[in-house]
Amino acid sequence: MKGNQQQNINFREKEKQILDRILGTQYYDRRIRPAGANGTEGPAVVDVNLMFRSFPTISDNKMEYSTTITFREEWLDERLKFDDFRGKLKYLTLTDPDKVWMPDLFFSNEREGHFHNIIVPNVYVRIFPNGNVLYSIRISLTLSCPMNLKLYPLDRQMCSLLMISYGWTTEDLVFQWRKGDPVQVAKNMHLPRFMLERYEADYCHSVTNTGKSACQIQSRISFEFNILFQYRFPWWGR
Repeated sequence: MKGNQQQNINFREKEKQILDRILGTQYYDRRIRPAGANGTEGPAVVDVNLMFRSFPTISDNKMEYSTTITFREEWLDERLKFDDFRGKLKYLTLTDPDKVWMPDLFFSNEREGHFHNIIVPNVYVRIFPNGNVLYSIRISLTLSCPMNLKLYPLDRQMCSLLMISYGWTTEDLVFQWRKGDPVQVAKNMHLPRFMLERYEADYCHSVTNTGKSACQIQSRISFEFNILFQYRFPWWGR
C-alpha cells in the first residue's frame, strides 16, 4: 500500500509546496548569510570552480583579454533542507537566483562583462535535500592583463582572473577552490595568435579600511605567442 501511495505522489506539486515553504518570507530571509561550518557562527564557505570555454580576443595593444566561462559556486545553507521522499527528489531547480542568498563575488580586474540570455538566461540554482546550493552561470568577460612586451613577439604573458567579495570580510565569508579540477578548459580550443601554455588556481588577499576582504580566489593563465605570428609581418627577417 505504501508503495502505491509513493507512486501516486505528484512530485511536481511537491516541488512547488517545498519551494513555497523553504523560500517563504516567514521562514527564509535571503538578506541573512548562511551559518558557518557545522552550524557555527564562523564564516560561510563557498566553493568555486569555472570552465574557460573560449578566448575570443587577446589584445597586446590594449593589454586585455576576453573570455567566456561557465562559473559555478556551491555552499551549504541549512535553512533550505527538505524531505527528498526517499531519494525521489534529487534536487530543486530555480532559474531566478534572487530567491536565495548569494555570495557577492565580483571580478576585480574586469573591464566589461555580460550575461547570456539567448534563448533564456543561461543561469540556474539547484537546491539539494541537505541544503547544499549550486549556482551556475555563463558569463563573457573582458579583463585587464598588464603585459611585459620586451621580448615581443616571442614573449609569454601571465594573465589573471581575480575574484573578490564586494562587501564581506573573511570573518563572514570565505571563498575556496573546489577540490579536484577547480579550473577547466574546453577541449580543442583555438586562440587567436596565442597558445595556452598552462593555467593554475591560486589564492590572493585584499586588505581594506573595513577589514580583510574575502579575496581568496585567483586563476592565472599563461599565454605564449604562436610562432606563426611572425609571418604576418612583411618586415620580419630584414
